[in-house]
Amino acid sequence: MRSRNHWMTSLLAGAAMLGAAAGSAQAAGMTKLSVVLGYIPDVEMYGPEYALHAGFYKAAGLDVTLIPAGQGVDQVQMVAAGIATIGIDNPEAILAGAGQGEQFKVFAGQFQTQPIAMTCRKDSGVTVPADLKGKMVGVKVNAEPYYKLFLAKNDVPVDDVKTTTIGPNDVSLLIAGRISCEITTFAFNEPLLVQQAGIPTTVLPLGKYGLNAQADSFFVKESYFDKPENQATLVKFLHATAEGWVSFYKDPKAAANWIIDQNLVDGLDRTQQVFQAEQQVNYMKSPLTAEKGILWLDPSIWDETAANLKAAGVTSTVIPTAPILTTSILEQADMPKF
Repeated sequence: MRSRNHWMTSLLAGAAMLGAAAGSAQAAGMTKLSVVLGYIPDVEMYGPEYALHAGFYKAAGLDVTLIPAGQGVDQVQMVAAGIATIGIDNPEAILAGAGQGEQFKVFAGQFQTQPIAMTCRKDSGVTVPADLKGKMVGVKVNAEPYYKLFLAKNDVPVDDVKTTTIGPNDVSLLIAGRISCEITTFAFNEPLLVQQAGIPTTVLPLGKYGLNAQADSFFVKESYFDKPENQATLVKFLHATAEGWVSFYKDPKAAANWIIDQNLVDGLDRTQQVFQAEQQVNYMKSPLTAEKGILWLDPSIWDETAANLKAAGVTSTVIPTAPILTTSILEQADMPKF
């Protein structure tokens, strides 16, 4: 079962490492690429994993190595240091790195709605943030800045809500009814655990309430991107990755079963992976992806994220996002529309 660390924790950990740009190398006619994933090879990373195992990268002339992430892996540092050519990480981390002087280009974004959420008992009656008044909320360790920003964004006075601190993986108080809601949760984990205990839930994705971010965005060093031959490589990579995602969009349950059956990583639960896949697809879709294509970047979401980082005190200024984002690779990669 997945446990996501609060993004604020990792961002405050320290400055990103400096290093040489990661380049493409030719070997036996193939262009080598190292890609550090946004997480372990579970259903969240289905697109790149399926593209690799189905031979889509090889067919595009790419020799791709996928590096699993998870606790203790810092994608921003790995790309900055040249350990990986491409990183998949959350915008908060990428923008924080930019605020520390790193120069990146973001060329795709997996999620259209941030999957970090508040999870509530259905019988609490909480369906929108305004309903939190008078309720007891469990706030996970290190999540308080995020929680307060969530309330402020939705005009809920902090004194109108009762709170108690809970552990990073604790759902017992929610199940027992001692709290009405908890924050932060991953929309595909804690809700399932609570539902499995027989308690119906309501999930409030923070991305729909003023705290959106394009989680799992694809980025490279700007010095790598500036070379035309590398941009051509990124087009091939993104097109093949999109091919990997097509079967996921068509049948999320089958995609989750494929992940389990491949035994790419130990400890995955089939029920959770199916639940996640069936929920995740809706967080990856939007009117923009239906019009432009999957993994499309939305500058308005990035501006929202940058403003929230400043409001939360993670960055000292609002980081300009326009110099960091580019849709040129998406435009050339002929992305499928869902």
